[in-house]
Amino acid sequence: MTSRSTRSVAAGAAAGLVAGIVSGGLLQLMHMTTMEGLRQPAMALVAGAVHTTRPLLAWAGYLVYAALIGAAFGWLTGRQDVGEGAGVVWGVLYGAFWWIVSGLVVIPVLYGVGPLTSAAVDVIRNASLPWFAAMLLNGGVLGGVYPLLAPRRSLSAAGAARETRRAA
Repeated sequence: MTSRSTRSVAAGAAAGLVAGIVSGGLLQLMHMTTMEGLRQPAMALVAGAVHTTRPLLAWAGYLVYAALIGAAFGWLTGRQDVGEGAGVVWGVLYGAFWWIVSGLVVIPVLYGVGPLTSAAVDVIRNASLPWFAAMLLNGGVLGGVYPLLAPRRSLSAAGAARETRRAA
C-alpha cells in the first residue's frame, strides 16, 4: 500500500466514525418492533447482532462497523479527487449498497442466520426502514466528510497524470 492509499484508508475510517456517530444517533431515535413485540430503538438490531443488551457495546460495535466501511470507502476512492458534492452522491449510493449487503448478509450472519434467505429477511424486517435511513445518512455524511480529510493530489501531480494520459 502506498502512503497515499494508507492516508486515504485512514481518512475513510475517520470519516466513517463521524458518519457512524450521526447515523447511530438516528438509529437511537428511530424505533422498531422487536421479534418479541417490544418497541425499542433501532439500535437494538445492532445490539442483537453483537450479542449484547448493553447500549454502549452496541454503539461500539456500530462504530467499528462504520469505521470499517468508511475505510473501504477511502480505499475505493483513494485514487480519485472526490469533491464534497460528488462525495455525498457517491456516499449515499455506497450507503444504499451497504443497506443491502448488511441487511441480507452481515446482520443475519451475526444473528446466526444464513445469508440471502427468507430467515435473513425476517431478522431485518422490523428495522428495515430505520436501517435504510441510517445507511443512507451514514453514506451521505461519509461522502461529505471524507473529501475534507482525504489527501489531495497536488496540481503538478494532477497535471502530470493528464499529460501522461494524453501522451498515451
